[in-house]
Amino acid sequence: MPEVLLVTEAARLRDEVARIAAAAGVGLRIVAVQDLGRVPDGSVLVLGSDAASRMPRLGADVIVAGFPEESVLLWEQAAMVAAHRVAVLPDAAAWLAEYLSRNRQRDGAGTVVAVLGATGGIGCSTLACWLAAETAAQGVSTLLVDTDQLGSGLDLGLAPEPLTGLRWPDLAGVKGAVNPAQLRASLPVTNGFSVLSWGGGETSSPALDVPAHAIGGVMAAASEGFSLVVIDAGRVQQGLDRWLDTADQALLLMPSGTRGVLAARAAAEILHPLTVSAVVRGPLPAGLDEELAAASAGLELAGYVPRLRGMGLVQETGRLLERGQSRRVRRPVRRLARQIMHLPSKER
Repeated sequence: MPEVLLVTEAARLRDEVARIAAAAGVGLRIVAVQDLGRVPDGSVLVLGSDAASRMPRLGADVIVAGFPEESVLLWEQAAMVAAHRVAVLPDAAAWLAEYLSRNRQRDGAGTVVAVLGATGGIGCSTLACWLAAETAAQGVSTLLVDTDQLGSGLDLGLAPEPLTGLRWPDLAGVKGAVNPAQLRASLPVTNGFSVLSWGGGETSSPALDVPAHAIGGVMAAASEGFSLVVIDAGRVQQGLDRWLDTADQALLLMPSGTRGVLAARAAAEILHPLTVSAVVRGPLPAGLDEELAAASAGLELAGYVPRLRGMGLVQETGRLLERGQSRRVRRPVRRLARQIMHLPSKER
């Protein structure tokens, strides 16, 4: 089970975080900075203000915690250790308890992959849809998650008519744990995979915001109810935490060339400590291959996908999955699916 480590010598913070961990039903180990050593994979590291200034940048899930009188210091230290979250207690106690509880539930759950773009308009939604269709075709129970609140519904690119089933606005009132089996049974299905989308239907209200705690509960249930969850997260930007809290890894779709490499480097910094690998989109300039493009961005190469013309019309007419059946597309997407889910090779 993932471990929660608290690094502080402050008695007040130890008592407060211990109370929160107990409410969340998770074990807590309190350690001094000098005794920390290697942080086990999957652990959540909670740093007090007395410890954060003495820590290097870490590849773990890091939360800097403290009290209102040191709130400015907490944010400064979070930037120093590349922490994505700050918990100012006691106001953030409920959030922290929920987050730690979700981390506990992730043990043994399915794989959650976020598909993001280093730049806008590069084709994140297209790749996410093709990846979901490919894994479903290989027998993997798959959910495709739409994060674009104003995008009219990801499912419009998958079928000529909106799919029937629950959408994000229907889940805005969720509080607490969500039953994974009930969630799975209530979602639209197309081409063998489930879809959790925003608008697209006559009664949908895409303007209705879904609070972070509801998104967290739904995503935790999704990771338990499906072997693979593919998050179409769009262009990398600040404020994606509520979507990426459950993600195990990220596929960063990047253009080749100098601007694409620079954008990918910046995007990877924002996504840290999430494990990020690059999917390079063609065309490739002369003298550059996909491995060199990914290496130039400081990322491992996950794969390459070609650039296709006419994709706007394909999406408008609900033929995205049909276009993905071409050999030129399906072979690289199949390789990505095998890498993510460790599927057997079926090259033809």
